[in-house]
Amino acid sequence: MIKSITAALVCVMTFVHEFHVSHTTLRYNNDNQSIEITIKVAVEDLETALREKGAKDLNIGTKKENKKAEEWINNYFKQHLKLYSNDYPLYYSRIGKELSKDLHDLYIYFEIENCDVYGEIKSLSLENSIFTEVLPNQSNIVLFEFNEFKYNQTFTKSKTTHKFNLE
Repeated sequence: MIKSITAALVCVMTFVHEFHVSHTTLRYNNDNQSIEITIKVAVEDLETALREKGAKDLNIGTKKENKKAEEWINNYFKQHLKLYSNDYPLYYSRIGKELSKDLHDLYIYFEIENCDVYGEIKSLSLENSIFTEVLPNQSNIVLFEFNEFKYNQTFTKSKTTHKFNLE
């Protein structure tokens, strides 16, 4: 009986799909009127997505990291994470990246300076398609903090956009 249960569990686990998640935090910094962005991704997922775009021998987070890795990472996120204030595009610059202690996750930091360039921010729209082109079961969780507003939103292959109303 135990052998049958064990065999059944092994069969079921063989067919279970992997679960892929990224976590993005967007925080409005009132002091300098900027939006600080932190993205946590699995290094393996990032390298998979970049290889699909033609990148080779990445070795992200290692001493052997490809010299073009920074450029590929920046270009990837500019294509797959887009923000709009009052329906106008916002442009962010990359601050840096940091490998987690377990060497599995990578934290990538961006900042949008002068995010109120289009006047008082009444809405913020977000397009988040991180890894959805290569990992069909990808989920991208976003925490957005803007003054007293706090939102959580999950983005998937079938839902890549959301508009946060701030009025």
